[in-house]
Amino acid sequence: MEVIILGSGVYSGTPKPLCNCENCSKARKFPLYRRTRFSIYISKLRALIDPSPDLHYHLEHLNEKIEHVFITHAHFDHIGGLPELQIFKHIRLYGHPKTLEVAKYLQKLFVGESRWNWEYFPLEFNRWYDFGFRVYHFKVVHQPIEVAGGFIVQIGGKKIVITGDTGPEILTDGRTLGEMRGADLLVADLTHKSSIPKAHLGVDDAVKLARMVGAKKAVFAHISHTNYTHEELEEMVKPYMVARDFMHVRI
Repeated sequence: MEVIILGSGVYSGTPKPLCNCENCSKARKFPLYRRTRFSIYISKLRALIDPSPDLHYHLEHLNEKIEHVFITHAHFDHIGGLPELQIFKHIRLYGHPKTLEVAKYLQKLFVGESRWNWEYFPLEFNRWYDFGFRVYHFKVVHQPIEVAGGFIVQIGGKKIVITGDTGPEILTDGRTLGEMRGADLLVADLTHKSSIPKAHLGVDDAVKLARMVGAKKAVFAHISHTNYTHEELEEMVKPYMVARDFMHVRI
């Protein structure tokens, strides 16, 4: 099974317009260092996690069907590409009820409802659901948004954990850590050099999270242009991985 990191960056992407920091300058010269907005594809499930504002670009290169869409929260960089899904007449969307309210609004405003059979499946936090695959929606702290979370997806005997935007408070959430334990793959937020309480993980806490849950593989994504360079991050998080756009991870 493959998990593809379609987009590895934050809301601004890298390079950020009008920014001449080291990461942005390098990304303008060398496409390898560009980061589009965060989005993930699970091949076996034909599932998308977070429809990024760069989704058209992602789908253009991916060129695969999408049947399931999971939305961690309703910030622009995680849901803004939802109207691009109109090329699929039938999709199933999953997320917290308040997150799905935003998704439904975007469908109504930009896509329409009569010709598209989009089904919505509200997921409460801290409960397992069975849709032919198993999914668990856990809550994270990511202020100022009211509801933000991540997903644990179990399919084909594999456990995939995706945290979404995640404050360091997750490190003291014993219930969620217990459910995440033994993940075959953890994809976790690593936005900044250091954690920002109630907002995002930094390098040390992202690595700590992977160790605490005993992840067999971990990939750190949602990386800001203000973070360390890609090569520096790779050295700092070993033996785990730092995401690039369109990185394929086999589990």
